Amino acid sequence: MPRNLYRVGSIWYYRGEKNGQTIRRSLETDVLSVAQERAEKIRREITGPKWGERPTRTFDDAARRFAQEHFPLLKPSARRRYVISLERLADHFHKVNLGDIGSARLGDFERARLASGVTTATVRRDLACLSSLFTRAEEWEWAEKNPIKGYLRSRQKYLPDSVPRTRYLSMSEELLVLEHAPPKAREAIAFAIDTGLRRGEHFRLLEGDIDMARNELTVRAEIAKSNKARTIPLLPRTREWLLGRPRGLPHMPVFRTIAGGAYSPTSPTMYEALQKAVRRAGISEHVEWHDLRRTCGCRLLQQRGLSFEEVSTWLGHSGVKITQERYAFLHVDQLHDALRPGERITPFR
Repeated sequence: MPRNLYRVGSIWYYRGEKNGQTIRRSLETDVLSVAQERAEKIRREITGPKWGERPTRTFDDAARRFAQEHFPLLKPSARRRYVISLERLADHFHKVNLGDIGSARLGDFERARLASGVTTATVRRDLACLSSLFTRAEEWEWAEKNPIKGYLRSRQKYLPDSVPRTRYLSMSEELLVLEHAPPKAREAIAFAIDTGLRRGEHFRLLEGDIDMARNELTVRAEIAKSNKARTIPLLPRTREWLLGRPRGLPHMPVFRTIAGGAYSPTSPTMYEALQKAVRRAGISEHVEWHDLRRTCGCRLLQQRGLSFEEVSTWLGHSGVKITQERYAFLHVDQLHDALRPGERITPFR
């Protein structure tokens, strides 16, 4: 028997509830399909909002609109991360009204995610995605407030961000890696260290973005993480390499596959080449591709004497505070370097 439908003789009737009262209405038909359509219309009339009331919106409603309106503004990598988070959020908040999502439900979500084995940083990313969704829901007048902001503040101690990486290559490590890398990977690794471009910026750079006359390259706004273009100078090693190779047409990528196209943002080719070079070089500590960008930042600060403001502009950070936070570990390294090898330290008495 279909839900909320029953028959008296051959005629179908609708039965529902609102505010604790049972509502019964004749659907005036003996055809089930017609009865179902009429029952759905009555259900909407009964459960719909009164004049001046906001309609009830669920997480699913908001997620669909959020994806339609917000995803086109995101970089592909950020979009992929949001899709993953929305899928995990949907597992917990499917058909839940936005107004019913508060600290209790958020706490349940946090515990369930941690019990599944993910890190606290992953939970924070999921909740940050939900917070963005609620911010948009406020703009649409689908939600009175964003409950995620207060929840994250209260859970800051228990949901810490992951410890940021501080790995960068020493000069000797760089020489070893380049020595053991195949030619195309060697060029890409050296280019990454000299320019500090993000991986997505690096492999989407076009020949037309290089200006040899001005000795600089431009990261176009459409490939920059911040959506802001920036121009950086070419260091001597990179300039020499660019001058010594066949140059393609302006629309062609600087780093091209065998077929002449651009490397996919998710292509493992260069990353795997880096890993092989690291192993062959006998370096035991893991090296990520992003560590090459960090190496650039460290060299600019330590060896070339650039200020945090200048390095922030070079790397395309959203602000100098980000640069200061990301490279704060260098101060500790400098303190260690200040202790001369073999220096005798007076023991505590």
